[in-house]
Amino acid sequence: MDGPRIVWHFSDMVRNDTAIPAFGLYGESGLFPDILHCERIVDRAARHDWVIEPHRHANVHQFFLIRGRGATVAIDGRESVVDGPTLLSVPRYAVHAFRFPQGQEGYVLSVPPDVLPALFGSAAERPGAFSVPMTARASLATAALFDAILEELGDTRPLRGPLLRAHVTSLAVGLLRDSDGAADRGPPGPAERHMRAFERMVRRHLRDHLRIADYARALGLSADHLGRICRSMTGLSAAAFVEARLMQEARRQLAYTRNSISQIAYELGYADPAYFSRSFRRVQGASPSDYRAARAGRES
Repeated sequence: MDGPRIVWHFSDMVRNDTAIPAFGLYGESGLFPDILHCERIVDRAARHDWVIEPHRHANVHQFFLIRGRGATVAIDGRESVVDGPTLLSVPRYAVHAFRFPQGQEGYVLSVPPDVLPALFGSAAERPGAFSVPMTARASLATAALFDAILEELGDTRPLRGPLLRAHVTSLAVGLLRDSDGAADRGPPGPAERHMRAFERMVRRHLRDHLRIADYARALGLSADHLGRICRSMTGLSAAAFVEARLMQEARRQLAYTRNSISQIAYELGYADPAYFSRSFRRVQGASPSDYRAARAGRES
C-alpha cells in the first residue's frame, strides 16, 4: 500500500499486567457518559508536555488520527515512529503510550465495545475483528469522518446515536480494508485472561448478585487476588466493577425500553426498587427517572 507505514520494533517498555495503570477517562470506569467520546489530541496531550505514559483502557476501543510526522507510538512493547498522516486502532487492554511533537494535530476517538458489537465484539464474550492493533494511511475522507463525529457529539437532533454509529462503522471498515496489517499482540498475560473470564461470568450472572468470593472461587482465585487483578486492569475493585456493569445494563434499559423503574429493578435482580434507585443515583448522579428524561430523544 502506498503512503506512510508503521514499522514496529520492540521498545524498552515492559509489559507487566499488574504494573500498568488502567486509565478511566471520561468516566469510563463507571457509566460512560455518552455513546462515545471524541477529542483533539491537543486537548489532553498538551497538558502532559505531549507525552502520554504507558496505560490501558478496560472499557473502550480507541482510534487515533495522527496528522503529520514524528509521533512515537508504543503498543504492548512495540514502538514505531509515524511518518505521515496515520489512522491507528488500539483495542481495549492494549498497553499504549505516545510521544507527540509539540502542537501535534489529530483526534482521539473512544468507543465502548458494546456500542458496536459487530465490529468490536461484546466487551466480555468475544474479541471481534479489531482485537489487535492496526494502522492505515489517513486520507482526507478519514479526517472528515472525525470532524463529523466531533460535530455530531455536540448535536441534540433526532437520530444522533445511529448517525454516530454509522460514522464509526465507516471509519472502522475503511481502516480494516486499508490496513497496513495487524500488529501481533502475542498471547494475553495471566491478569488479562483472568479479567476476561471474570467479565464473562459477571455478564452471565449479572442478575444473580453473586458475592465476589463466589466469582473468585469459580475462577480458582482468592477474593483478594481477584480484587488486585480487577483493580490493576480496570482501576476498580471487583465489587465496583460488578456494580458498574449492573448500572450499565440499567442505563440501557432506561434508555431503550419502556419498562417501569420497578420492572427494571426486578429484572436486574433487585428485591427492592427503592434500593435500586438509590444505588443508581449514587453511581450515576441522577435518579432513574431523571436519567431517562434527560436521555429522551437523544437516541430516537
